[in-house]
Amino acid sequence: MRKLTLLVQLLLSSILLQGEQPKIDFYEVQISIDGKLDEPIWMTLPRFSQFFNCYPQDEGMADNDTEVKIFHNGEFLYISAAYKDNQNGANLGSLKRDDYHFGLHLSDSFGVIIDPYGNQNRGYFFAINSGSNQVDGLIGSFNDLNTGWNAIWQAEARSEGNMKYYEIAIPLSSLSFDPNKTEWNLQFYTRDPKNRTYTAWSKFPRTMLQFDTRYLKPVKINNLRAEQQSKTMILPSLTSTYFKEIDAEQDFSLKPSLDVQHSLTQGLRLDLTINPDFSQVDVDQQVTNLSRFDIVFPEQRNFFLENSDLFAKLGTTDNITPFYSRFIGAETDILFGLKLSGNISPSTRIGLLEVQSSKQDSLAQNYAVAVAQQQFSEQWTATGYLVNRQKTKDFEFTKDYNRVFGSMINYLSKNKVWWVQGNYSKAMSPGITKSSSLYNIEAFYDTPTFSLFGLARRVEKNYLTDIGFVPRIYNYDPEADVFVRQGYNNAYTNLDLLKYYPDSKHIDSWRYLSVNADLYYDDEGKFSELNLFANNALWFKDLSSIYLNFMQDFIHLKYGFDPLGNGQLITPGDYQSTAVRLGYYSDNTQSFYYSGTAQAGSFYHGKRQRFSTELGYRILPYTALEFSYELNRLDLNELGKEDFHLVNLIAEVFFSNTLSITNYVQYNTQFDNFNVNSRLEWQYRPLSYVYLVFTDNFNRNLKQKEYGVSLKLNYRLQL
Repeated sequence: MRKLTLLVQLLLSSILLQGEQPKIDFYEVQISIDGKLDEPIWMTLPRFSQFFNCYPQDEGMADNDTEVKIFHNGEFLYISAAYKDNQNGANLGSLKRDDYHFGLHLSDSFGVIIDPYGNQNRGYFFAINSGSNQVDGLIGSFNDLNTGWNAIWQAEARSEGNMKYYEIAIPLSSLSFDPNKTEWNLQFYTRDPKNRTYTAWSKFPRTMLQFDTRYLKPVKINNLRAEQQSKTMILPSLTSTYFKEIDAEQDFSLKPSLDVQHSLTQGLRLDLTINPDFSQVDVDQQVTNLSRFDIVFPEQRNFFLENSDLFAKLGTTDNITPFYSRFIGAETDILFGLKLSGNISPSTRIGLLEVQSSKQDSLAQNYAVAVAQQQFSEQWTATGYLVNRQKTKDFEFTKDYNRVFGSMINYLSKNKVWWVQGNYSKAMSPGITKSSSLYNIEAFYDTPTFSLFGLARRVEKNYLTDIGFVPRIYNYDPEADVFVRQGYNNAYTNLDLLKYYPDSKHIDSWRYLSVNADLYYDDEGKFSELNLFANNALWFKDLSSIYLNFMQDFIHLKYGFDPLGNGQLITPGDYQSTAVRLGYYSDNTQSFYYSGTAQAGSFYHGKRQRFSTELGYRILPYTALEFSYELNRLDLNELGKEDFHLVNLIAEVFFSNTLSITNYVQYNTQFDNFNVNSRLEWQYRPLSYVYLVFTDNFNRNLKQKEYGVSLKLNYRLQL
């Protein structure tokens, strides 16, 4: 009878504990981060367990569960995780910091997502793989991860038989939070590439990302207080560069710089940069561009990354933006920059950015951005902004300026299937105030088996954004050798239909219909372009896939176009292009992976054939190799023929988590460039680096054009 009573008491206690809100308690304990989990505190804490299947299946509980424990001591947030695998050993895809694809997706790994304000719109991402390699980042717009943001935190992983252990310590000073708020939103997930699974503490649909902040669970956090330690980061740097252009004089420079970041409050941060050098930016991967318009590359410079979603997400979802930070410092050096950004309340964020460039022809440029964002509820958010570019002379403003102001409203439905965004923006320049607006509305409905996206917009011809990006507004007329501004109206829609096969031995899912239409009219209401696209794709159980695309374009070409680069123009007129593409991707969780595509069809009044392949091989934890090749063969009849070759080779050698060499070889015949770049990166203390970079550029005949070497040293000091 006594045993029965005890059993009933235990059962009732278990039920009560399951119904109780999870919590993070305060303990005045410090532990050593070694992955062993042998400190007494780990034996006494409650468990976060019973993980759900999320990918490739999102039904039921995980066969291999993870047990998470968490507490804080006022200085650090401590997290441990124990994953019960059904296999010994662990996959390791990369030892490079912030390598999300190879380092996390293709590695045994564990991650935590933290939303301290509980607004379901932004948060922090911390993850560690089986090689104790770290990936961290900021999440904006609920699922936009920016891994360029870095914090100093500790993490160690350890494998013991089929058990995988992870131990993490995150300084509370690296997080923006309200000390009076007693509830945070959290997510824990485990990635097992051997079983090709994602499992998570808070369930999310398989079509969503594991760091989507809409799917986090509330967790009570006790005894949280404002961090008493200093919150100032100082990063002095010294860069020495030697550059030699063939048939020109050599150039040598020695450039000191300083970056300072100070937390004014727990949510508001001040960034200062003086004489910055951005030589640590990764090499942009070259592409073949056969369109008539420019393309964008992502920002990777540290000064612009803190709260970057405030500044970078002011436009539409497809790269129309009033502020594109990579234009700053592109032509002239930056003297200094100042940025104030973050939360002034749990639902209010601000961003102020001021950058002054050096002189060019006695004039300099001043760049300023002001942003305010208010979240009215979990569903509604409004943003207003002003972007200003103005020439200065002796630090006094001249009348040469460009200003863009605007507003944006976002809506996220409670059931997480609807998303709507509306934009209005207006540009002003001297003598130009009319026909200078942007109007945009977008809506997205998304479920695991059905998704529908649509937009309608109008971009007027004088919507000029000197430090923004607005594709299609500038049209090059090669016959007159001028750029002609022209506005446009655009309507776009996309429909995806999917079916899943959980009981099949071979087929995972089938996207049996994916169609989209992209329609353009000029600002006078005349037809300009229609792009049609259809896709059918099949995924197998090993997550390899095969797909078939059909593409058809109808174009009213208003100005001549020279895709061959030989001076022979496709003349203005009406054209129709049709193409079919077949592609295959292998299971990229394996050490050797590959893909290939083949395309054939018409291109204006000629023909285009395209072939591409990618091969990868990883011998980890030592080496990762990746080779890609793309051939575009154009035959424009009497205008000529041309083969455009694009070759990329990346070879990474890892000596440890902190020392690596990355070699890039890029060959692009469209731009007559053969580039070799070698970069040694040594993290001699947390987030303090030595970079040694060699670069060489040749033409397609392997005649050297220029070469250089750069040595950079920085030291991150946390006061």
